[in-house]
Amino acid sequence: MNTQFVPIAFAEIHAEVQQHLASLPARIDSFLEEHILASQHYRILLNGQAAGFAAIHNGQLITQFALAMPYKPHGQPVFQQLRKLERVQEAFVPTCDEFFLAHALDEYRQLAKQAYFFRLGQPAQPRQIPSSYALRLAARADTAFIQEHSGDFFAPVERYIAAQELFLVQSGDACVGFGLLDTSSLYPDGASTGMYTLEGLRRRGVGTATITLLIAECERRGLQAVAGCWYGNHASKQTLERAGMFTQTRLLKIHF
Repeated sequence: MNTQFVPIAFAEIHAEVQQHLASLPARIDSFLEEHILASQHYRILLNGQAAGFAAIHNGQLITQFALAMPYKPHGQPVFQQLRKLERVQEAFVPTCDEFFLAHALDEYRQLAKQAYFFRLGQPAQPRQIPSSYALRLAARADTAFIQEHSGDFFAPVERYIAAQELFLVQSGDACVGFGLLDTSSLYPDGASTGMYTLEGLRRRGVGTATITLLIAECERRGLQAVAGCWYGNHASKQTLERAGMFTQTRLLKIHF
């Protein structure tokens, strides 16, 4: 079986990537999505026939590996060839992508738990929208204030403001934090939620209220909310869970 990896622009496989991700049992968040979008993409050819796609971030991190059904039996030798491209040393693999995960595990030397991916649960009771907090769309005039209080957490601030995805969280007239709806480029109806509570106001329920309000905003816009947090960020994990989200998907960093 002659295997070729042909570099291509992401636009050439955008629709295929969307279809592949839609076929998985869970969604990825904006962190992994950004790595995928910033990767070098390859069309996989087997005996000259288009068989799938792959992507490598920064020359060393595999972020995508997929083969069409007729070519899946060739997965192991194809993945071995993929590992020889560029300077590949590791892969970001979501546990919801069984085919990618299985082949990465075949070759692994070390495995690290990178992040949790969250989705919205089905609450036993109607979700309560906190009445003491509200979202206000950020305006360009808020840029310096947001950067002063959150650093580069929401960089690039100007882009998120222009896209109407960044919010100030208010309690009365006071700003107590910020919320983000990072609209997906890979899911036509998806957005990743993010929140930041001002220092001195943490552990008071602001973060939970922010995520709850962002979920409601997603529903208003017809979007499905997802979220992610670093595996060791227990505070963020608890905040997302209190807001009614749950995790069944992990992002793994697999070293070869």
